[in-house]
Amino acid sequence: MAPTVVHVAPHPDDEAVGCPGSLLHLEDRGWHVVSVIASLGFPDQWERRRGEAEEASARAGFEPIFLDPPLGISIGDDLELAANRVATELPPIVEAYGASVVVSPSPHDVHHGHEVVGRGVQRAMETLPSSVRWWMWGVWGDLPAPNVYFPFDEGAMTRMLHILEAYAGELERNDFRRLLTGRAMANAVLGSERVFGFGSASVSPLPYAEVLTEVRHIGGRFMASEAHQLDEGPAPESQFDLDLSPWLESPSAHEMVGRIREVHQDEGADGEVK
Repeated sequence: MAPTVVHVAPHPDDEAVGCPGSLLHLEDRGWHVVSVIASLGFPDQWERRRGEAEEASARAGFEPIFLDPPLGISIGDDLELAANRVATELPPIVEAYGASVVVSPSPHDVHHGHEVVGRGVQRAMETLPSSVRWWMWGVWGDLPAPNVYFPFDEGAMTRMLHILEAYAGELERNDFRRLLTGRAMANAVLGSERVFGFGSASVSPLPYAEVLTEVRHIGGRFMASEAHQLDEGPAPESQFDLDLSPWLESPSAHEMVGRIREVHQDEGADGEVK
């Protein structure tokens, strides 16, 4: 049976911008990638966004699973209910596929939908075996303690852009291709030092990189692995010795001070419905 990774996308397209290079890298090495699509955006977008997600999954070679009904993660929705649904519905998926890695945004990823899904995954990880690793990515907010570095080349970026371009409706609203390439270029410069320590030399000449935070839930604590490149594999259990529980379990900035406002795509920047 092929090893399996389960990626949890708050929205359709998050699997194409969160850490697609790392997922494709695993797939190329024989891993089965299960892509859980938690929501489909606003109700009037469901048909379009599901179709785009199915096309993106076909391009990537991922197996899509759509939560049914789609998660409500808009500001006006019951966000606590959404987090609890993730916490309840994710473990059976992980167990059914025998997944050894779960991937999602962190609970501090600024966007309310990302944070809610990240919080739900955090709760799910507390119920899963301690051998299951949790990889977190950041899109709207930087990870404060990345410990996994994955460099990649132009060919991988071309594949990632092809997957992302299945989301034509979202790219019409905002060109996330620029985010994908720009963030990866920045990580190629900053990632070595952020992962391995300030003052470290660049660990790869490749033009792009992703960074992740890897933890396991051991003894009731979220313990981070030692810094490593993705191809180095998991660190021995004795090296999961940095406790990130205080960060993960603390409320995010926007849980404390309030959420950033949300605008429907048919609404103008001034809030006027077009």
